[in-house]
Amino acid sequence: MEKRHLSKIGIIQLLACFLLLACVANGDKKNNTEVIKMTKLQNMRGIEIQKFRAVSSGLKTFDELFGKNGFSDWLDKNNHLIKDHAYEEMGFLWHEGDKNVLIRAIKDDVTEKDITPYEIIEFPGGIFLVATGDESNNDDLEETINCMREWIKKSNVFEYGGFPESGMCNMPNVGGAFDQALGIAQQQIFLPLKFRSK
Repeated sequence: MEKRHLSKIGIIQLLACFLLLACVANGDKKNNTEVIKMTKLQNMRGIEIQKFRAVSSGLKTFDELFGKNGFSDWLDKNNHLIKDHAYEEMGFLWHEGDKNVLIRAIKDDVTEKDITPYEIIEFPGGIFLVATGDESNNDDLEETINCMREWIKKSNVFEYGGFPESGMCNMPNVGGAFDQALGIAQQQIFLPLKFRSK
């Protein structure tokens, strides 16, 4: 008979299930509501990002970021400075007024001289609510963001955070086989969270 072992994720899921059942058994309505609300993420996820060093474009237009000889071209030419990740880049785009900021995590030994004319920043990290939409479908993106904002609005644990105020996004699998097969362009949306004031 085949032996099966629980993964760490499987064990965590079982513990979460036991916690929920224990609350129901105890009849504590307040705790029951809290646990149930926080387990219904509606296909979203909550993550904590640690602070990290990054090269920043500074405030730029989309053309200055993605046009010819823009920041994106510079990143491609200086990829040796960018920190490697197993399956997903550590980089984000956000808006400030009518301009945009694009950052990418850099290796520990990278200096200001290496990234001239751009700058090194320390991304502060934080807690974020994350969901995925189709960048090529504005209706899908709008529905995704509205769902996220509604979840935050109804949460009695979290409220909307302060940085970046616009929220931020990245493209986890640009031109990948999965996206090509479905004819989509996945965009991950990150909305900042902070613990709700009491």
